[in-house]
Amino acid sequence: MKKYLLAGLLLWLPLTITIWVLHSLLGVLDGIFGSVLSASQAILPEAARAPLELLRLPGLGVVVMVCALLLTGVLATNIVGQWWLRQGNRLLNRIPNVK
Repeated sequence: MKKYLLAGLLLWLPLTITIWVLHSLLGVLDGIFGSVLSASQAILPEAARAPLELLRLPGLGVVVMVCALLLTGVLATNIVGQWWLRQGNRLLNRIPNVK
């Protein structure tokens, strides 16, 4: 009986921890996106504001993060992006103790 209990625990524990971590990460990303969206409501004019229903869509923070990563990757791999990366490296190399 102890063998089966231990086998069940070893099966369910990693799965449970993985689901908990992903759920927490999704909540954090949604919270960050919600904060950015709320801050944009205060700055943008009325015509440019996003609808408040966006705050209630679960997983929208993950979609925004993936889109931002994709856009960053596209910008970093083209000629202009490469130039910006070289300029950033030159700037960091000039700062003492950062090289």
